[in-house]
Amino acid sequence: CSPPQTPEIHPQRMNPWLTLGVVGGAVMLGVRLFQAQRVGAKSVVRALNPRIHEADAQGLVLRMELAVDNPTTTSVRVSKPVVTLMTEGRFLASSPPSTRTYEIRPLAQTELDTIEIVIPWMALSGYLTSVIARIPQLVAEHRATGQLSFEALAVPLEYRYSLYVGDFFYESPTERLV
Repeated sequence: CSPPQTPEIHPQRMNPWLTLGVVGGAVMLGVRLFQAQRVGAKSVVRALNPRIHEADAQGLVLRMELAVDNPTTTSVRVSKPVVTLMTEGRFLASSPPSTRTYEIRPLAQTELDTIEIVIPWMALSGYLTSVIARIPQLVAEHRATGQLSFEALAVPLEYRYSLYVGDFFYESPTERLV
């Protein structure tokens, strides 16, 4: 009695069109990743006109505009950045996330919408006594200019932003705001 014979398995070759599609997709993904990384690495994002917009029962309302300088020859779509404010490395507040996107033109500066951040009073509790002591100076500055600068508060502020460049997440290093 001989053992049952197993069918012989012949390796099949992949369809050449499928191979082309897989390789082409991988190349396209690689190119997009490289472009997004290059734009993210070479672009400069700056906070323009950071200011105290108002003080209300919730806390201080800060506003700023962000500008993206794109020195590359590649345009890219980015999401609206989420800006995180910190003081001496500790989290204070952040802007709410948004589904809004922007086209960052090549070799140009693109200004994004106004970013608004509410810093709760409790987050500033460690600096409250120095802010209270500066109220006369704050009132004088507000009367003279119609707004308040961060420098008037004497609270050290840093910020970082995070966004999507194309489909890839990017988070900036922390930068000093005041």
